[in-house]
Amino acid sequence: MDLCDLPAPESAPESYAARDLDTDEVRDALPTLLWSGLVEQRGGDRGTLRLTPLGAAVLREAECDELTARLSAVASFADTMSMGAAPRPAGLALRRLAEGTWTLEQAKSYVRTGEADADRS
Repeated sequence: MDLCDLPAPESAPESYAARDLDTDEVRDALPTLLWSGLVEQRGGDRGTLRLTPLGAAVLREAECDELTARLSAVASFADTMSMGAAPRPAGLALRRLAEGTWTLEQAKSYVRTGEADADRS
């Protein structure tokens, strides 16, 4: 909904599948999203769903928080690299950490042991 309006989940479930969204989860969350003013529905129960300005702001705040946490992890990982980690494993770990694929703990584990802790994936 961030990029464009979406039809109601029951009227076009393929729109949600194409975005890798579970229509049942959207349907369950919809009353709360509508009540809280994050989403509006035009045209009745089978109408179009759209983010409100408040919903867009909340989404941007969540994205910012995620990126802030990721940047903090990257900065923390830089300390690990400065302790003499081998460049190749450290570079891969840093890339995965920056992408958000690995947590800070997984990146550190990879540099120490050559394996990311799979339990944290």
